[in-house]
Amino acid sequence: MVYVWLTLFIVLVILFWGLNLVGLPGNWLIVAIALLWMFVGPASYQFHWGILIALTLLAIIGELIEFLTSVLGTKKLGGSNRGATLSVVGSIVGGMAGAAFGIPFPIPLVGMLIGSILFAGVGAWIGATLGERWVGKPLNESVKIGAIAFLGRLLGTAGKLMVGSTMVVLAIAAPFVPILASS
Repeated sequence: MVYVWLTLFIVLVILFWGLNLVGLPGNWLIVAIALLWMFVGPASYQFHWGILIALTLLAIIGELIEFLTSVLGTKKLGGSNRGATLSVVGSIVGGMAGAAFGIPFPIPLVGMLIGSILFAGVGAWIGATLGERWVGKPLNESVKIGAIAFLGRLLGTAGKLMVGSTMVVLAIAAPFVPILASS
């Protein structure tokens, strides 16, 4: 039965990491499942509280990377709060659409992942452009701010995924590596 719980834990950690692709808080769900594991996981596979603290700090770093690249890039070019907000909303909607429909690719899962990242960027671009037009900026300036939102979203998602990958390795290794085990 222990191996069933370990397998479920590993599958959920990886699944939660994948939610980052569609703009959902996957890294925070990894922290949550690690916290839950510490209370209800098999005693022989528990890990130290320091692991949970490290996962939490990594999740914060991932959020900062995503925020700084997408919103601050838009704001630096003179983007409005409305444009930045609609950029985030557009990226979430685009990411979900990309995950649902994907893009044609020989390996369906890869097509879904690429589609999710690409559509999130396109959603950010559309959201920022519409937000800037809404506040009265000219079309060419709105499109330029939208393009920066697109690039920021792609870079932010990539950064958050890299941080999340570190979290996945740490969370999955923690129950198995004696030095990380609780004492």
